[in-house]
Amino acid sequence: MKSRLSNSLSPHSHPVIRLLASHDDYLAAEQLQRTVWHFPWREVIPLNELVVAQKNGGLVFGAFEGKKLVAFCFGVPGFKDGRVYHYSRMLGVLPGIRDKGLGTTMKLKQREFVLAQGLDLVRWTFDPLQARNAYLNIEKLGCIARDYYVNIYPGSGSRFNAGLETDRFCPEWRIRSKRVKDAIAGRRRHATLEQALAGRHVEIPDDIDALKRRDLKAAQRARVETRGQFLAAFGRGLAVTGFATGMDGKRRRSVYILGAP
Repeated sequence: MKSRLSNSLSPHSHPVIRLLASHDDYLAAEQLQRTVWHFPWREVIPLNELVVAQKNGGLVFGAFEGKKLVAFCFGVPGFKDGRVYHYSRMLGVLPGIRDKGLGTTMKLKQREFVLAQGLDLVRWTFDPLQARNAYLNIEKLGCIARDYYVNIYPGSGSRFNAGLETDRFCPEWRIRSKRVKDAIAGRRRHATLEQALAGRHVEIPDDIDALKRRDLKAAQRARVETRGQFLAAFGRGLAVTGFATGMDGKRRRSVYILGAP
């Protein structure tokens, strides 16, 4: 893990990833939530709850540069259809060091922790209209998605949710599977945009945040239209199995690939 972090961040940055332990660690996690997501205090998961989770099968860990918490991940045990899994509630990286691989490294560290607990499935939620998250979760980590939640966080005070209903995928990260092992090792073959468009797919705006700023009504239409497409596809037993993005002339397009789970 250290070598991956050293290569991904600045030459002088060597974050240490470890479980949170001290009072100051947990207070820093509270503040990081505010900084990353702009939550009102009522939506921040507080120190007491983080400590309880850590001591009862959950995982609360972070990346530290010296004493500074620069990334935070929190999850708890989940149970569905007779199966115990890890539910990853939050992963945040401070502004200024994003797009340098630390988020991916935190997910891989989470996989190590969960495997050590004897579990083989991790789930979380992400916005289907966020192309960057889609590429990370589906292509780089090897998740599939076949559960769609409509407006799961009504009334959220985060500015990132402003203007759109909070629909979410709940992906499945089968952390012992060949698909996942191939994805994280870079062995998975990615479909081209042309190949994706030729099969069963759902197209999303390439940059939903820019679309919201430019034309909120168009962004809202994209939410409603893609919601219907995903719910119909999942109702037929299909799942999101891939994600492709690329240039089509002068326009970048982003497409989910549908197939058998």
